[in-house]
Amino acid sequence: MDLDFSAEEREFQSEVREWLKQNLPADWRSVSGFDEGKDEEEIRRSWQIRLYEAGWFKLGWPLEQGGRGGTPVMQSIFQEELALSGAPPILGSLGVTLLVPVLMAHGTDWQKSAYVEKILSGELIFCQGFSEPNAGSDLASLSARAERRNGHWIINGQKVWSSGAHHAHRSFLLARTDQSLRPHEGIGYFLVDMEQPGVEVRQIRQLTGGQEFSEIFLADAKVDERDVVGAPTDGWRLAMSTFSHERGGLANAARFEVAVQELATILRDSGRSHEGVARQHVAQAYIEARVFRALSLRVLSRAQRGVEAGPEASIVKLYWSEMDKRLRDLGVAIQGMHGALAIDAETDDRGAWRRAWLWSLAETIYAGTSEIQRNIIAERVLGLPRSR
Repeated sequence: MDLDFSAEEREFQSEVREWLKQNLPADWRSVSGFDEGKDEEEIRRSWQIRLYEAGWFKLGWPLEQGGRGGTPVMQSIFQEELALSGAPPILGSLGVTLLVPVLMAHGTDWQKSAYVEKILSGELIFCQGFSEPNAGSDLASLSARAERRNGHWIINGQKVWSSGAHHAHRSFLLARTDQSLRPHEGIGYFLVDMEQPGVEVRQIRQLTGGQEFSEIFLADAKVDERDVVGAPTDGWRLAMSTFSHERGGLANAARFEVAVQELATILRDSGRSHEGVARQHVAQAYIEARVFRALSLRVLSRAQRGVEAGPEASIVKLYWSEMDKRLRDLGVAIQGMHGALAIDAETDDRGAWRRAWLWSLAETIYAGTSEIQRNIIAERVLGLPRSR
C-alpha cells in the first residue's frame, strides 16, 4: 500500500498552501465560530465569499459544471490544509456541505438554478430543520405537518437544535405530508422561507454560554410547490442522503492532530510533563488521532475508487466524536484549576479548551447519537440481526 501523495497531488498541496498564505489574514485564524459578535460573523461571511470566488467550493465538481474535477484526495488535501492553517468556519456551512449535494443529486433544474450559487456565495444562508422536541434520535416520529392549501404547502410545527437559524434566510426542513403512510414514508423535504410572518426563531443558550442553536416555530408557514425537493413523500430518503454527508464529512484527521499537538504544549507549559500518567494519556491521544487518520485514508481510498459514502460513514462519525470527547476532557484535566475557569476568562487561551470540552459533549449526540451509529454499524455494515 502506497500512502504517499503523487507528484501532482503534492503540487496541488503547495498551491493550496500558497493561496491560503495570500488570502487568509492572520487575525482571521483565531475565529472559532463559537463567538457571536458582529465582527466574527462578518469575518466568517467574508471568508466564505473568498473561498467561493476562488472556486474552492466546486473543487470536486465536474469540469462541465464549472468545477475543477478534483479527486477525493485533492478535496481531502484542501480540507486538511484549511484545518492546519487555522482557517475560520464559513457562515453558511450547513447549506454548502449538506444541502448543495442533495440539490445537485435530487433537486429540479429550477432549484439548482435558484439556490446553489447563492448558497455557495453566502447570499443565502440555510439552516437545518430536522429535530423536534419529541423527535430527535427517532426522527421518523416527527410531528410537524405539511398540508396542501390553495396551491401551497402550509407547515405547522416546531423544530429544535437548529444551528445558526438566527442567521438563516431559508431552512431545509422535514414535515409530515401523509398521515396514512408508515412513519418513514409520509415525510416531505421542504425549502422554507425563514423571513415570512409564519416563522419565529428563538435562540437557546447552551452550556457553553453560546446561543448558536435555536428553536423554530412554524404557524401556517407557506412553501411553494417548486420548493419541495423530490416527491412530497421522499423526505426520509433525502434526509438519509443529507446524513451521509453530515456523518462522513464532519471532521478530518488534521483537526485532531493539531489538537494533540496543542495538548502536548499544555502539558509542557503546566510543568507536569514529568508525570508518567499524564504523558501516557497524551501518548494515547496521539495514537487515537493516528488511528483516525488510517480510518480516514480507508474511507478516502473508497471514495477515490468511486464508492459512495454509505452506512460506513457511521464508523467515521462514531470514532471521531467519541475520540474528541476524550481528547477535550484530557486537555481540561491537564489544565487543572485553569480548566475550570469560565469561558473567556483571563487565561492564555481564554477558556478555549473548556469551551471545546463542553461542545464535545454534544458531538456524540448530533448527526445521530453514538447509540444510533452503533446500531447502524451492527445492522447495515456487519449484518447482525436487529435487536428486539
